[in-house]
Amino acid sequence: MRRVPAHLSHTMTRDHFPTTHATWLSERVGVANDEVARHVMERYFEPLRAYVKGSSLRTFGDSADLVNDFFAARLGDSSYLERWLESGLPLRRWLLNGLLLHVRNRAIAESRRRARGDAGVGGDAPAAEALSGAQAAEPEALHALERAWAIGLVTEAHDRVRVGLVAEHRENWWECFRLHVLHGLPYADACPMAGVSQANGANIVRAVSRRLAAMLAELLARDGVAEADIDAELEVIQRLVQR
Repeated sequence: MRRVPAHLSHTMTRDHFPTTHATWLSERVGVANDEVARHVMERYFEPLRAYVKGSSLRTFGDSADLVNDFFAARLGDSSYLERWLESGLPLRRWLLNGLLLHVRNRAIAESRRRARGDAGVGGDAPAAEALSGAQAAEPEALHALERAWAIGLVTEAHDRVRVGLVAEHRENWWECFRLHVLHGLPYADACPMAGVSQANGANIVRAVSRRLAAMLAELLARDGVAEADIDAELEVIQRLVQR
């Protein structure tokens, strides 16, 4: 995973514009379920796994197995994400609530099988305190989820903007931004290394920063974040990746 820069204030400033992807996910829920499921799994597997690894849920099994089991149980049912659309919650929080409920129900079912003397499929029966941890989000694990989500989003935005600049034959713009913002080099060093004039360095960094902010806004909107909430989410991302 790419090292997250300590300073992203350039990236988190965007021009206000009507988002073009605000209905991307909502239009596909119930219509293109396989596409939606792939997107959700790709975007939210690592954040949910980070939550499990940092919480009492890890006592119920391997983090990857728990998340994959949850996805298999829920994402095949289009009504699950239709209910998310009606909830008003960020998708990551809706999925976390679903994961907590899924693990809790699975643990209860396992405990009942053991009580009947049936052969179980897991390890030792979960302790009462571990089961209680599956009922509400644990703050430190929640922070791990939020940070993993933010890092993944910023990484995807960086990759998309870089690819776009290369396609425009402006790879030196990305290199200038990378050296100055991501690695902290002064313009006097970054610009010659990138092959751009030092006089134009600040303008290039601002232009790339605007593209990154716009891309982050598009990615947020694609996941159902309302236009009115995007700036607040950008501030959340900034706080999370700077820690």
